[in-house]
Amino acid sequence: MIKTKKGIAWVDEFIENIRPYVFVRTEDNILIKQPNQATKINATGTKIMKFLLDGGSTLELLKKTGKDKAPEIESFIIAIKSYLEGNLDEFSLNPAVETEPFALQFSKLPVLSELALTYKCNLKCKFCYAGCNCTVNPAGSDTELSLEEFKKIIKSIYEESRVPSISFTGGEPTLRPKILIACTKYAKSLGMRVNLITNGTLITEEYVQNLKNAGLDSVQVSIEGVTAKIHDKLVKQKGAFEKSIRAVALFKKQGIHVHTNTTLNLHNIEESKLLPGFVKNTLGLDRFSMNLVIPAGSSIFNDDLVIKYSEVGPIILDIQRESKKWAVEFMWYSPIPMCMFNTITNELGNKGCAACDGLISVAPNGDILPCSSYDEPVGNLMDNSFAEIWQGSQAKHFRNKEYAHEICQACEHLAVCNGACPLYWRNMGYDELSTSAFL
Repeated sequence: MIKTKKGIAWVDEFIENIRPYVFVRTEDNILIKQPNQATKINATGTKIMKFLLDGGSTLELLKKTGKDKAPEIESFIIAIKSYLEGNLDEFSLNPAVETEPFALQFSKLPVLSELALTYKCNLKCKFCYAGCNCTVNPAGSDTELSLEEFKKIIKSIYEESRVPSISFTGGEPTLRPKILIACTKYAKSLGMRVNLITNGTLITEEYVQNLKNAGLDSVQVSIEGVTAKIHDKLVKQKGAFEKSIRAVALFKKQGIHVHTNTTLNLHNIEESKLLPGFVKNTLGLDRFSMNLVIPAGSSIFNDDLVIKYSEVGPIILDIQRESKKWAVEFMWYSPIPMCMFNTITNELGNKGCAACDGLISVAPNGDILPCSSYDEPVGNLMDNSFAEIWQGSQAKHFRNKEYAHEICQACEHLAVCNGACPLYWRNMGYDELSTSAFL
């Protein structure tokens, strides 16, 4: 244990340092390391963390619990510290740590939230999940809520969904500068962490300064290759690559946390291994993320983009090796069937389907979507409360993983990968699953 002359008084400084980054939820005894890491703590631990995060001191805490509880409380806080630092695993000898098998219904409420401010976009990405600028526009794309209606939704996400962070997305959210800046200010006034997901092409020094003044915490800029040839081809606009790279530099200059995201597909697969070095040396960043193209939205009309689940594993491992070589953090977002590629043993974390589970995704018209790629809503926050929608049969269908194939339903790893993405199977069929060499 950490020993000091003042016993566990070190905890007060520790809590002060982590307060902006940690959120504890009593509804389901979840500790969230913002924006997207969550762990279970028991009811007593939840009460302790909430008391301390709300401003209580260790001295006041021990008056409530009795001084004899100091060693147990210190063990618990040390476990929390190890978790936040990424050093806690199933082999921990800390008596405050218990290991349980991962199970469905990990949390009662979502951990992450995203709100699309518009489905309009200045690019025409071949793989756009929302189908922006495609021959078929996203459902509800002709309706965009007012600022006051967006505020109502943001408040619902924070107070009813109990999610401490929000990502503003689209379409391209920077097409609505007044709405974006006002929504950022409002979310910050509630105490939320605010992230922006953008293609970066409309970003100027003034725009970044306004976003910083509004309180923007972080930004994700889409970069689809390491050359203008590949990037511009995929987003279907000449010159977009240079504009997106410039945006990264502008956000960095203002001290806003920035990372890039790349949608892995057959058109940029040859450049994918070059991304870690590009991120490190050209962009000057220390982390980046990737997701697998989903056969939904615009990619339905560009079926030459899709990489099969059964083929993606070696590609991911190549990117991971290059990331370690260049000492950059590689975050993989997409679910993949455990029987085809194990993201856990390959040190990429648990990647299940978050639809109506760990994620609440809201469209520009107030629809709650299973995820941003899904075209069928489970309800609308302008018509019903979050609780009514979240506890409805449509949302539970996704949360209970009822969409999973019968092979997945019978698998011991269902709680981990959730059978992967239902949109993938809907459009690709189940041949890969039924012929998996790992079954």
